[in-house]
Amino acid sequence: MAPTSAALRRLLVVLVLPALLLGLTASLASAAQTADDAGLPSEDADSVERLVEILPLSGFLDPPTSAQITDVLDLAAADGSVLVVLQLDAGGGVSVDTDELLAAIEASPVPVAVLVGPLGSGPRAAGAAGLLWLAADVRAVALDATVGPLDPADLTDLTDYLVAEVAGGLSRDVDDEQIVTRLLDDEVTAEELEALGTADLAVAGLEALLLELDGTEVAGQQLTIQGDEVGVRFHSLGLVRRLLHAATTAPFIYLLLTVGLGMLLFEVFQPGFGVAGLAGLITAGIGVFGLFVLPVTWWAVALVVLGLLLYAVDTAVAGFGPVTLAATVAFAVGSLNFYDADVLTLPVWLVVVTTVSAFAFFVLVMTSILRAQAGPEGVTVEDLVGKAGIVRSVLNPEGHVYLDGALWRARWTGEAKRAKVGTPVRVHAVDGPVVLVEPFEPASAGSVAGGGDAAASGPAEA
Repeated sequence: MAPTSAALRRLLVVLVLPALLLGLTASLASAAQTADDAGLPSEDADSVERLVEILPLSGFLDPPTSAQITDVLDLAAADGSVLVVLQLDAGGGVSVDTDELLAAIEASPVPVAVLVGPLGSGPRAAGAAGLLWLAADVRAVALDATVGPLDPADLTDLTDYLVAEVAGGLSRDVDDEQIVTRLLDDEVTAEELEALGTADLAVAGLEALLLELDGTEVAGQQLTIQGDEVGVRFHSLGLVRRLLHAATTAPFIYLLLTVGLGMLLFEVFQPGFGVAGLAGLITAGIGVFGLFVLPVTWWAVALVVLGLLLYAVDTAVAGFGPVTLAATVAFAVGSLNFYDADVLTLPVWLVVVTTVSAFAFFVLVMTSILRAQAGPEGVTVEDLVGKAGIVRSVLNPEGHVYLDGALWRARWTGEAKRAKVGTPVRVHAVDGPVVLVEPFEPASAGSVAGGGDAAASGPAEA
């Protein structure tokens, strides 16, 4: 027999929630790993006199990361820190106020170093991240890093922001102006940036950067980084900001939206509203938030949603034909054109895998489940009145019961608020395709036609 809807709900939750947890904890783990790799102990602010503040960031610069940068700068100023190091690996900005960030760096009383890193990941600073790098008191790059192109600074503002004017204002000398002009439309390697003098340092990592800066003069201040009186304090995005920052990952948002809508459509065919529906609301909600952060092609988003709705219609009519084809084409075309920026274009393999998964879930899995719920051929829901069975998914008040060798949608009418799995029940009426059940004591009757075996064997199977 096909898997029960309750089992499928559990499967959906098992598959989706770990992915969400991984997305929520990834940046924290990354920050911790950065500290370990650099060989720099993270110090308690109370155990040292002065601190070096380090904030590693990856992904696009967005409102959560922008807020974190300004918070770290404010904290450094309040605590009289020695230096702020922003380690960036960012392909640009999305919905971020670049002017505000540049003004915060310029106004910071604490010197700011921006390192494009970490080493080994091919880090880059493009768009708004590249402008932050140019504005820093110390411009540092990992040995395999690149900077540029700077235009556009923000992927959601392709025309209004005068990147050339801003970048020109960040130039330090004539030679700097020439390379900045090139950076507007091209990416430049760390080796060339250091050779031209635009990059102050090309280093192997955070520890090497701090060693190089120790004893040097930066922004009119003599840096003293080594010694027991100076410690290192790492920062990372908080839980809420980490969650919102995940909304700037193009494939993640696309998957959250499609999986969330798929889970909600799954609940449409089930009695009541279960855990899968709640998980669908959360995932789809984060996905919708991402649609207003990243530049999307709205007609393509509409096609993806239309494709899922057509798949649901196809499931309802249990037919394989023009509706199925229209759903597949709409979903695939919408997915391929989902984002309105070339750098965000979804990989073809991801679109293919997602389209095939949606097709298999709705056309094969959901259709099989609905057929199983319809019961044996030749048996109508009215035939079940008076028969006994076993609760197979909690009736709260609706769920599923095992009757006459098949699963049936049921509604609990007993005095208790709900009926647990394994509870013996008897059908006393029907309401459309739903059977109305009440408590039943098997001991009160020798047997019930067509239902005794189910009642006896149900708990073991449940």
